[in-house]
Amino acid sequence: MKIPDAGQNPFPELDLSSGLARGFDRRALPVRLGILAALLVAALLDYGHEGRAGHWIVLLAYGAATIAAAVGTYSRSKRVATALPVATTAFDAAVAVYVIADHIEPAGSLAHATDSIAALPAYLFLIQTGMRLRPRLVALFGMLVLSGWAAVAAFAVMSDAPQAHQAMAGELLRLIPFAAAAGFVLYAAWWTSRSATSTLRAWRERVLLARFLPGGVDDFVTRGAGHAIHERRATVLAVDLRGSSAMARDYPAEVFVSWLLDMRGIVHDAVTSAGGIVDKYMGDGVLALFLSGDATSQADAALAAVDEVASGMEALNRRRVAGGLPQLRVIASLHAGDLLAGVFDDGRRAEFTVLGPCMNDLSRIERRAKSAGADIVASLDVVSSLSPSVVLRWESARLVPQSQQGRLPEILTLRRKPFPDPSVGQQPA
Repeated sequence: MKIPDAGQNPFPELDLSSGLARGFDRRALPVRLGILAALLVAALLDYGHEGRAGHWIVLLAYGAATIAAAVGTYSRSKRVATALPVATTAFDAAVAVYVIADHIEPAGSLAHATDSIAALPAYLFLIQTGMRLRPRLVALFGMLVLSGWAAVAAFAVMSDAPQAHQAMAGELLRLIPFAAAAGFVLYAAWWTSRSATSTLRAWRERVLLARFLPGGVDDFVTRGAGHAIHERRATVLAVDLRGSSAMARDYPAEVFVSWLLDMRGIVHDAVTSAGGIVDKYMGDGVLALFLSGDATSQADAALAAVDEVASGMEALNRRRVAGGLPQLRVIASLHAGDLLAGVFDDGRRAEFTVLGPCMNDLSRIERRAKSAGADIVASLDVVSSLSPSVVLRWESARLVPQSQQGRLPEILTLRRKPFPDPSVGQQPA
Protein backbone atom coordinates (compact mmCIF):
# COMPACT_ATOMS: atom_id res chain seq x y z
CA MET A 1 0.00 0.00 0.00
CA LYS A 2 1.30 3.44 -0.90
CA ILE A 3 1.94 5.81 1.99
CA PRO A 4 2.20 9.47 0.89
CA ASP A 5 4.75 11.92 2.14
CA ALA A 6 2.88 14.27 4.44
CA GLY A 7 5.52 16.97 3.91
CA GLN A 8 4.81 17.25 0.17
CA ASN A 9 1.05 17.65 0.26
CA PRO A 10 -0.96 20.23 2.21
CA PHE A 11 -3.76 17.68 2.38
CA PRO A 12 -1.95 14.36 2.90
CA GLU A 13 -4.32 11.44 2.62
CA LEU A 14 -4.34 7.78 1.87
CA ASP A 15 -4.38 6.50 -1.68
CA LEU A 16 -7.99 6.50 -2.91
CA SER A 17 -7.66 2.85 -3.97
CA SER A 18 -5.87 1.67 -0.82
CA GLY A 19 -7.35 -0.93 1.47
CA LEU A 20 -7.41 1.44 4.45
CA ALA A 21 -9.18 4.16 2.44
CA ARG A 22 -11.80 1.61 1.38
CA GLY A 23 -12.22 0.69 5.01
CA PHE A 24 -13.11 4.32 5.82
CA ASP A 25 -15.61 4.26 2.95
CA ARG A 26 -17.24 1.13 4.33
CA ARG A 27 -17.57 2.72 7.77
CA ALA A 28 -19.27 5.71 6.16
CA LEU A 29 -21.89 3.55 4.44
CA PRO A 30 -24.16 3.21 7.51
CA VAL A 31 -24.13 7.00 7.81
CA ARG A 32 -25.06 7.25 4.16
CA LEU A 33 -28.00 4.92 4.72
CA GLY A 34 -29.02 6.98 7.75
CA ILE A 35 -28.93 10.13 5.63
CA LEU A 36 -31.14 8.44 3.05
CA ALA A 37 -33.67 7.55 5.76
CA ALA A 38 -33.55 11.08 7.23
CA LEU A 39 -34.15 12.64 3.83
CA LEU A 40 -37.09 10.34 3.22
CA VAL A 41 -38.69 11.25 6.56
CA ALA A 42 -37.99 14.94 5.97
CA ALA A 43 -39.56 14.73 2.52
CA LEU A 44 -42.68 13.06 3.90
CA LEU A 45 -43.03 15.69 6.61
CA ASP A 46 -42.44 18.53 4.20
CA TYR A 47 -44.42 17.43 1.16
CA GLY A 48 -46.73 14.64 2.16
CA HIS A 49 -47.34 12.10 -0.61
CA GLU A 50 -47.88 14.48 -3.46
CA GLY A 51 -46.29 17.41 -5.23
CA ARG A 52 -42.70 18.07 -6.27
CA ALA A 53 -42.14 14.65 -7.76
CA GLY A 54 -38.61 15.64 -8.79
CA HIS A 55 -37.56 15.51 -5.16
CA TRP A 56 -38.59 11.86 -4.93
CA ILE A 57 -36.74 11.09 -8.14
CA VAL A 58 -33.59 12.59 -6.64
CA LEU A 59 -34.04 10.50 -3.50
CA LEU A 60 -34.32 7.36 -5.61
CA ALA A 61 -31.22 8.40 -7.53
CA TYR A 62 -29.40 8.97 -4.25
CA GLY A 63 -30.40 5.49 -3.12
CA ALA A 64 -28.98 4.07 -6.35
CA ALA A 65 -25.77 6.04 -5.79
CA THR A 66 -25.56 4.63 -2.27
CA ILE A 67 -25.81 1.09 -3.64
CA ALA A 68 -23.10 1.91 -6.21
CA ALA A 69 -20.88 3.31 -3.46
CA ALA A 70 -21.35 0.14 -1.40
CA VAL A 71 -20.48 -2.08 -4.37
CA GLY A 72 -17.50 0.11 -5.22
CA THR A 73 -15.88 -0.33 -1.80
CA TYR A 74 -15.58 -4.06 -2.53
CA SER A 75 -14.50 -3.70 -6.16
CA ARG A 76 -11.04 -5.00 -7.03
CA SER A 77 -10.73 -2.56 -9.94
CA LYS A 78 -8.33 0.25 -9.07
CA ARG A 79 -10.00 2.51 -11.62
CA VAL A 80 -13.43 2.00 -10.04
CA ALA A 81 -12.03 2.42 -6.52
CA THR A 82 -10.38 5.72 -7.54
CA ALA A 83 -13.15 7.26 -9.65
CA LEU A 84 -16.25 6.20 -7.71
CA PRO A 85 -15.58 8.28 -4.54
CA VAL A 86 -15.17 11.44 -6.63
CA ALA A 87 -18.32 10.66 -8.63
CA THR A 88 -20.44 9.97 -5.54
CA THR A 89 -19.15 13.13 -3.85
CA ALA A 90 -20.10 15.24 -6.87
CA PHE A 91 -23.52 13.54 -6.97
CA ASP A 92 -24.07 14.24 -3.26
CA ALA A 93 -23.26 17.91 -3.88
CA ALA A 94 -25.73 17.98 -6.77
CA VAL A 95 -28.45 16.47 -4.56
CA ALA A 96 -27.78 19.02 -1.81
CA VAL A 97 -27.90 21.93 -4.26
CA TYR A 98 -31.07 20.56 -5.85
CA VAL A 99 -32.88 20.37 -2.50
CA ILE A 100 -31.74 23.91 -1.66
CA ALA A 101 -32.88 25.18 -5.06
CA ASP A 102 -36.16 23.34 -4.66
CA HIS A 103 -36.91 25.40 -1.55
CA ILE A 104 -35.87 28.80 -2.86
CA GLU A 105 -38.92 30.64 -4.12
CA PRO A 106 -38.92 33.32 -6.80
CA ALA A 107 -38.73 36.95 -5.76
CA GLY A 108 -41.98 38.14 -4.26
CA SER A 109 -42.47 35.11 -2.00
CA LEU A 110 -39.00 34.94 -0.47
CA ALA A 111 -40.11 34.93 3.14
CA HIS A 112 -39.99 31.12 3.21
CA ALA A 113 -36.65 30.70 1.50
CA THR A 114 -34.35 27.82 2.41
CA ASP A 115 -35.80 26.37 5.58
CA SER A 116 -34.14 23.69 7.70
CA ILE A 117 -35.29 20.92 5.37
CA ALA A 118 -33.33 22.47 2.51
CA ALA A 119 -30.11 22.82 4.52
CA LEU A 120 -30.33 19.33 6.04
CA PRO A 121 -28.90 17.34 3.09
CA ALA A 122 -25.94 19.70 2.71
CA TYR A 123 -24.89 19.29 6.34
CA LEU A 124 -25.56 15.56 6.44
CA PHE A 125 -23.61 14.95 3.25
CA LEU A 126 -20.80 17.13 4.56
CA ILE A 127 -20.51 14.98 7.70
CA GLN A 128 -20.68 11.77 5.69
CA THR A 129 -17.96 12.97 3.32
CA GLY A 130 -15.78 13.99 6.25
CA MET A 131 -16.04 10.52 7.73
CA ARG A 132 -14.28 9.14 4.67
CA LEU A 133 -11.13 10.99 5.79
CA ARG A 134 -10.35 12.29 2.32
CA PRO A 135 -9.73 16.05 2.52
CA ARG A 136 -9.85 16.51 -1.24
CA LEU A 137 -13.35 15.05 -1.39
CA VAL A 138 -14.46 17.31 1.47
CA ALA A 139 -13.02 20.33 -0.32
CA LEU A 140 -14.69 19.28 -3.60
CA PHE A 141 -18.05 18.79 -1.91
CA GLY A 142 -17.85 22.11 -0.04
CA MET A 143 -16.91 24.11 -3.13
CA LEU A 144 -19.64 22.51 -5.27
CA VAL A 145 -22.35 23.11 -2.68
CA LEU A 146 -21.27 26.68 -1.90
CA SER A 147 -20.99 27.65 -5.56
CA GLY A 148 -24.26 25.92 -6.46
CA TRP A 149 -26.07 27.41 -3.48
CA ALA A 150 -24.88 30.92 -4.33
CA ALA A 151 -25.80 30.47 -7.98
CA VAL A 152 -29.36 29.28 -7.39
CA ALA A 153 -29.90 31.95 -4.73
CA ALA A 154 -28.71 34.67 -7.09
CA PHE A 155 -30.91 33.34 -9.88
CA ALA A 156 -33.97 33.21 -7.61
CA VAL A 157 -33.70 36.83 -6.48
CA MET A 158 -32.88 38.34 -9.86
CA SER A 159 -35.89 40.66 -10.06
CA ASP A 160 -36.94 44.17 -9.25
CA ALA A 161 -38.93 43.07 -6.23
CA PRO A 162 -38.23 45.40 -3.31
CA GLN A 163 -37.37 42.54 -1.00
CA ALA A 164 -34.96 40.84 -3.42
CA HIS A 165 -31.81 42.33 -1.92
CA GLN A 166 -32.93 41.46 1.60
CA ALA A 167 -33.62 37.88 0.50
CA MET A 168 -30.18 37.65 -1.10
CA ALA A 169 -28.60 38.91 2.11
CA GLY A 170 -30.55 36.27 4.02
CA GLU A 171 -29.26 33.56 1.72
CA LEU A 172 -25.68 34.77 2.18
CA LEU A 173 -26.17 34.62 5.95
CA ARG A 174 -27.26 31.00 5.57
CA LEU A 175 -24.21 30.28 3.44
CA ILE A 176 -21.81 31.47 6.15
CA PRO A 177 -22.62 28.70 8.72
CA PHE A 178 -22.26 26.03 6.04
CA ALA A 179 -18.94 27.48 4.87
CA ALA A 180 -17.70 27.51 8.47
CA ALA A 181 -18.88 23.94 9.02
CA ALA A 182 -17.19 22.86 5.79
CA GLY A 183 -13.96 24.47 6.96
CA PHE A 184 -14.06 22.67 10.30
CA VAL A 185 -14.84 19.31 8.66
CA LEU A 186 -12.08 19.87 6.11
CA TYR A 187 -9.55 20.59 8.86
CA ALA A 188 -10.73 17.59 10.90
CA ALA A 189 -10.47 15.28 7.89
CA TRP A 190 -7.01 16.65 7.02
CA TRP A 191 -5.70 16.32 10.58
CA THR A 192 -7.18 12.85 11.08
CA SER A 193 -5.93 11.68 7.69
CA ARG A 194 -2.44 12.92 8.48
CA SER A 195 -2.55 11.24 11.89
CA ALA A 196 -3.76 7.98 10.35
CA THR A 197 -1.00 8.16 7.73
CA SER A 198 1.66 8.82 10.38
CA THR A 199 0.33 6.04 12.58
CA LEU A 200 0.25 3.62 9.66
CA ARG A 201 3.80 4.57 8.65
CA ALA A 202 5.04 4.09 12.23
CA TRP A 203 3.20 0.78 12.47
CA ARG A 204 4.76 -0.46 9.23
CA GLU A 205 8.22 0.60 10.36
CA ARG A 206 7.74 -1.10 13.70
CA VAL A 207 6.57 -4.32 12.04
CA LEU A 208 9.55 -4.28 9.70
CA LEU A 209 12.06 -3.46 12.44
CA ALA A 210 10.56 -6.02 14.80
CA ARG A 211 11.73 -8.75 12.45
CA PHE A 212 15.32 -7.58 12.98
CA LEU A 213 15.06 -6.80 16.70
CA PRO A 214 15.07 -9.66 19.19
CA GLY A 215 11.74 -10.13 20.90
CA GLY A 216 11.73 -9.42 24.63
CA VAL A 217 14.25 -6.55 24.61
CA ASP A 218 11.70 -3.73 24.91
CA ASP A 219 12.82 -3.03 28.47
CA PHE A 220 16.37 -2.39 27.30
CA VAL A 221 15.32 -0.24 24.35
CA THR A 222 12.97 2.03 26.32
CA ARG A 223 15.39 2.83 29.12
CA GLY A 224 17.22 5.35 26.96
CA ALA A 225 20.83 6.25 26.33
CA GLY A 226 23.14 6.04 29.30
CA HIS A 227 20.98 3.45 31.03
CA ALA A 228 20.66 0.80 28.32
CA ILE A 229 23.75 -1.31 29.17
CA HIS A 230 23.82 -3.39 32.34
CA GLU A 231 26.09 -6.02 33.81
CA ARG A 232 24.08 -9.05 34.77
CA ARG A 233 24.23 -12.79 35.05
CA ALA A 234 22.76 -14.73 32.15
CA THR A 235 22.55 -18.21 30.75
CA VAL A 236 23.49 -18.32 27.08
CA LEU A 237 22.59 -20.98 24.53
CA ALA A 238 24.10 -21.63 21.11
CA VAL A 239 22.46 -24.07 18.70
CA ASP A 240 24.34 -25.01 15.53
CA LEU A 241 23.41 -27.16 12.55
CA ARG A 242 25.95 -29.99 12.22
CA GLY A 243 27.37 -30.67 8.77
CA SER A 244 26.00 -27.45 7.27
CA SER A 245 29.08 -26.86 5.09
CA ALA A 246 28.70 -30.26 3.41
CA MET A 247 24.97 -29.74 2.88
CA ALA A 248 25.55 -26.30 1.39
CA ARG A 249 28.02 -27.87 -1.01
CA ASP A 250 25.99 -30.95 -1.95
CA TYR A 251 22.49 -29.44 -2.31
CA PRO A 252 21.04 -26.46 -4.19
CA ALA A 253 21.16 -23.21 -2.23
CA GLU A 254 17.38 -22.82 -2.00
CA VAL A 255 17.01 -26.38 -0.67
CA PHE A 256 19.69 -25.96 1.97
CA VAL A 257 18.31 -22.56 3.04
CA SER A 258 14.82 -24.03 3.50
CA TRP A 259 16.28 -26.74 5.76
CA LEU A 260 18.18 -24.13 7.75
CA LEU A 261 15.04 -22.05 8.18
CA ASP A 262 13.16 -25.11 9.45
CA MET A 263 15.80 -25.57 12.13
CA ARG A 264 15.81 -21.89 13.03
CA GLY A 265 12.02 -21.87 13.39
CA ILE A 266 12.14 -24.79 15.84
CA VAL A 267 14.84 -23.11 17.92
CA HIS A 268 13.09 -19.73 17.91
CA ASP A 269 9.78 -21.18 19.09
CA ALA A 270 11.48 -23.27 21.79
CA VAL A 271 13.49 -20.35 23.15
CA THR A 272 10.65 -17.84 23.21
CA SER A 273 8.22 -20.32 24.77
CA ALA A 274 10.75 -20.86 27.56
CA GLY A 275 11.03 -17.11 28.20
CA GLY A 276 14.35 -16.60 26.43
CA ILE A 277 15.50 -14.08 23.83
CA VAL A 278 16.78 -15.07 20.38
CA ASP A 279 19.65 -12.61 20.20
CA LYS A 280 20.86 -13.26 16.67
CA TYR A 281 21.26 -15.75 13.86
CA MET A 282 24.87 -16.44 12.94
CA GLY A 283 25.07 -18.36 9.67
CA ASP A 284 23.97 -21.88 10.57
CA GLY A 285 23.64 -21.10 14.27
CA VAL A 286 21.31 -19.41 16.73
CA LEU A 287 22.37 -17.48 19.83
CA ALA A 288 19.80 -17.23 22.63
CA LEU A 289 19.86 -15.48 26.00
CA PHE A 290 18.05 -16.17 29.25
CA LEU A 291 18.18 -13.00 31.33
CA SER A 292 15.11 -13.18 33.57
CA GLY A 293 15.15 -14.44 37.13
CA ASP A 294 17.96 -15.90 39.19
CA ALA A 295 20.62 -18.38 38.08
CA THR A 296 18.40 -21.41 38.76
CA SER A 297 15.40 -20.14 36.81
CA GLN A 298 17.66 -19.14 33.92
CA ALA A 299 19.38 -22.54 33.79
CA ASP A 300 16.06 -24.42 34.05
CA ALA A 301 14.51 -22.34 31.27
CA ALA A 302 17.53 -22.76 28.99
CA LEU A 303 17.56 -26.54 29.43
CA ALA A 304 13.79 -26.66 28.87
CA ALA A 305 14.36 -24.85 25.58
CA VAL A 306 17.06 -27.36 24.62
CA ASP A 307 14.69 -30.22 25.42
CA GLU A 308 12.01 -28.61 23.26
CA VAL A 309 14.50 -28.15 20.41
CA ALA A 310 15.42 -31.84 20.63
CA SER A 311 11.76 -32.86 20.50
CA GLY A 312 11.10 -30.54 17.57
CA MET A 313 14.09 -31.86 15.63
CA GLU A 314 13.00 -35.45 16.23
CA ALA A 315 9.55 -34.69 14.82
CA LEU A 316 11.10 -32.84 11.87
CA ASN A 317 13.47 -35.72 11.13
CA ARG A 318 10.63 -38.24 11.15
CA ARG A 319 8.94 -36.23 8.42
CA ARG A 320 12.20 -35.86 6.52
CA VAL A 321 12.95 -39.58 6.61
CA ALA A 322 9.44 -40.33 5.38
CA GLY A 323 10.09 -37.94 2.51
CA GLY A 324 13.45 -39.46 1.64
CA LEU A 325 15.48 -36.52 2.97
CA PRO A 326 18.58 -36.69 5.19
CA GLN A 327 18.17 -36.06 8.89
CA LEU A 328 19.28 -32.79 10.43
CA ARG A 329 21.40 -32.81 13.57
CA VAL A 330 22.04 -29.87 15.88
CA ILE A 331 24.50 -29.18 18.68
CA ALA A 332 23.29 -27.26 21.74
CA SER A 333 25.90 -25.56 23.97
CA LEU A 334 25.06 -23.92 27.30
CA HIS A 335 27.10 -21.62 29.49
CA ALA A 336 26.39 -19.09 32.24
CA GLY A 337 28.17 -16.12 33.72
CA ASP A 338 28.30 -12.34 34.02
CA LEU A 339 28.13 -10.25 30.87
CA LEU A 340 27.19 -6.80 29.58
CA ALA A 341 23.72 -6.81 28.04
CA GLY A 342 21.85 -3.95 26.44
CA VAL A 343 21.62 -1.54 23.54
CA PHE A 344 24.97 -0.42 22.19
CA ASP A 345 24.45 2.85 20.33
CA ASP A 346 27.29 4.80 18.70
CA GLY A 347 24.97 7.46 17.32
CA ARG A 348 24.92 5.85 13.88
CA ARG A 349 23.38 2.47 14.56
CA ALA A 350 21.93 0.88 17.68
CA GLU A 351 22.17 -2.83 18.36
CA PHE A 352 21.07 -5.05 21.20
CA THR A 353 23.84 -7.48 22.06
CA VAL A 354 25.87 -9.04 24.88
CA LEU A 355 29.60 -8.90 25.58
CA GLY A 356 31.95 -10.48 28.04
CA PRO A 357 34.21 -13.46 28.82
CA CYS A 358 31.12 -15.65 29.09
CA MET A 359 30.52 -15.25 25.35
CA ASN A 360 34.14 -16.07 24.52
CA ASP A 361 33.94 -19.23 26.64
CA LEU A 362 30.73 -20.24 24.87
CA SER A 363 32.49 -20.19 21.49
CA ARG A 364 35.21 -22.48 22.81
CA ILE A 365 32.62 -24.81 24.38
CA GLU A 366 30.90 -25.06 20.99
CA ARG A 367 34.14 -26.05 19.28
CA ARG A 368 34.84 -28.71 21.91
CA ALA A 369 31.31 -30.12 21.55
CA LYS A 370 31.73 -30.38 17.77
CA SER A 371 35.10 -32.11 18.05
CA ALA A 372 33.62 -34.60 20.56
CA GLY A 373 30.50 -35.24 18.47
CA ALA A 374 28.24 -34.36 21.40
CA ASP A 375 24.65 -33.24 20.96
CA ILE A 376 24.07 -31.31 24.21
CA VAL A 377 26.84 -29.86 26.37
CA ALA A 378 26.73 -27.49 29.31
CA SER A 379 29.31 -25.90 31.52
CA LEU A 380 29.46 -26.77 35.19
CA ASP A 381 28.19 -23.22 35.89
CA VAL A 382 24.89 -24.15 34.24
CA VAL A 383 24.56 -27.69 35.61
CA SER A 384 25.31 -26.59 39.17
CA SER A 385 22.54 -23.99 38.94
CA LEU A 386 19.82 -26.41 37.84
CA SER A 387 17.03 -27.13 40.29
CA PRO A 388 17.05 -30.64 41.82
CA SER A 389 13.88 -31.67 40.00
CA VAL A 390 15.47 -30.83 36.64
CA VAL A 391 18.77 -32.57 37.49
CA LEU A 392 16.90 -35.80 38.18
CA ARG A 393 15.58 -35.85 34.60
CA TRP A 394 19.01 -35.64 32.95
CA GLU A 395 22.11 -37.82 32.77
CA SER A 396 25.49 -36.05 32.69
CA ALA A 397 29.07 -37.06 32.00
CA ARG A 398 32.27 -35.05 32.18
CA LEU A 399 33.75 -34.14 28.81
CA VAL A 400 37.54 -34.23 29.03
CA PRO A 401 39.04 -31.05 27.49
CA GLN A 402 41.66 -31.27 24.77
CA SER A 403 44.96 -29.69 25.68
CA GLN A 404 45.29 -27.79 22.41
CA GLN A 405 42.07 -25.90 23.06
CA GLY A 406 43.49 -24.06 26.04
CA ARG A 407 41.73 -23.41 29.30
CA LEU A 408 38.02 -24.28 29.23
CA PRO A 409 35.30 -24.26 31.85
CA GLU A 410 34.45 -27.75 33.00
CA ILE A 411 32.03 -29.20 30.43
CA LEU A 412 29.47 -31.96 30.79
CA THR A 413 27.49 -33.80 28.16
CA LEU A 414 23.77 -34.07 28.87
CA ARG A 415 21.22 -36.63 27.83
CA ARG A 416 17.58 -36.78 28.76
CA LYS A 417 16.77 -39.85 30.87
CA PRO A 418 14.27 -42.13 29.16
CA PHE A 419 10.78 -42.12 30.58
CA PRO A 420 10.20 -45.19 32.73
CA ASP A 421 7.89 -47.80 31.29
CA PRO A 422 4.80 -47.81 33.57
CA SER A 423 4.26 -51.50 32.84
CA VAL A 424 7.63 -52.48 34.33
CA GLY A 425 7.32 -53.76 37.88
CA GLN A 426 3.57 -54.28 37.72
CA GLN A 427 2.28 -57.61 38.95
CA PRO A 428 -0.03 -59.51 36.61
CA ALA A 429 -3.63 -59.42 37.67
